[in-house]
Amino acid sequence: MSNAAKMNELPGKANRLKKWFSAAGVWFLLTVVLLLSAGNPALAGKASAENAVGDGAAISSQWKWMGKAPLTAEQIQTILAIPKGERPDPATYLDKKYMKRHLNQFRDGVSFVMGLDNYVMYVLARKSIGREDNSCFVMPKSVCDEIAKAGKGKISVYEQALGFEPGYFQGHGGLVRIDVIDVADLHIRIPSGNEAGANSWWVPGGYTSGGVPEAVSDLIPKSRIIVTRLQEE
Repeated sequence: MSNAAKMNELPGKANRLKKWFSAAGVWFLLTVVLLLSAGNPALAGKASAENAVGDGAAISSQWKWMGKAPLTAEQIQTILAIPKGERPDPATYLDKKYMKRHLNQFRDGVSFVMGLDNYVMYVLARKSIGREDNSCFVMPKSVCDEIAKAGKGKISVYEQALGFEPGYFQGHGGLVRIDVIDVADLHIRIPSGNEAGANSWWVPGGYTSGGVPEAVSDLIPKSRIIVTRLQEE
């Protein structure tokens, strides 16, 4: 092949390479997004009274309450890279309309679940529920109601919906659900990731990594809670 022919062929090769790299780039970005949205393994052994929602890894697509924050992967990683205790107020990176819409899910009541032994350890002997920094992680009561309706008394449905390993709650003496109807003065807010109960599974924006809506309240007086114990035979 002559030098002139080779020179004429180069633009065609360049265009093909450009298209190949462009397609590869798209697949790479899609892979990153999928990995970031896939969630983490279930929180075996990490439930507590203040952070009992789980990470949602096993959540079924049937749950219509699943969601995610309007943040890019880069924004999420930037916030997570900031040391706990120094993370920014969610109002600095979330739209006001989004925040209002998200928190409206909690205005009719909040809930959380835990194993019976955790209930005895963290709740039974105390006057209020929450951490030393005046925070308590919660989910909307409406979400817990949907799970209860679907479960028909089966603890395994709570485990599947909230991302716990099968048998987790049975291994902790059964499941205890706590509901709070009167939340008007509990300062329900989107977590910043600086809360004492924010662990390594926390992600910014108001949802767990598995898509469960979450918020933080002030300490909850025990006089307001409604406790339901679920124990399968």
